[in-house]
Amino acid sequence: MIVRRARVEDADAIERVRTDTWRDAYRGLVPDVLLDRLGYDATRRRALMVALPPDQFVLVGEEEGAVVGFCMGGPSRSLGDAFRGEVYAIYVLPEKQSGGIGRALMHAAAEELVDRGLESMIIWVLRENAPSRSFYERMGGAWVRDEERELDGVRLTESAYGWPDISRSFGGSSGSVQRM
Repeated sequence: MIVRRARVEDADAIERVRTDTWRDAYRGLVPDVLLDRLGYDATRRRALMVALPPDQFVLVGEEEGAVVGFCMGGPSRSLGDAFRGEVYAIYVLPEKQSGGIGRALMHAAAEELVDRGLESMIIWVLRENAPSRSFYERMGGAWVRDEERELDGVRLTESAYGWPDISRSFGGSSGSVQRM
């Protein structure tokens, strides 16, 4: 398995990972209508990747040449937050979870944030998503707070997990991201 920077041509695979993971992880936690509307059209994702600001990144985890996971991150989107960096999204195909891909993506994301001078990190997760919350706790994240959000007219609660010093928490730079 390798972790590398995503390329625009990865957009279709990234959208497949996001859609399949949402349908698996969030079934029963959000209304089925939201999940059933998801599709594999990567038009919007491709446009976002083309216009990705230089302070943000998208990484993919690849096995045997196929994208099986991805993460996105950059500066924290929460104004005035004590955490300067944020992992905006991290998803691994359901059939590839528990194989170290998520861990590798988290380490690579921490490395990318440190490289950008962002020494602390936050990530948001649906409060009812116990497996993901447990994963972040095993990765050393500490619960910070809950916030109500709205997604397509549905009120959801997200929990924030934070790492005040990611260079300490993730062991500094490991050179794990292929610079392509």
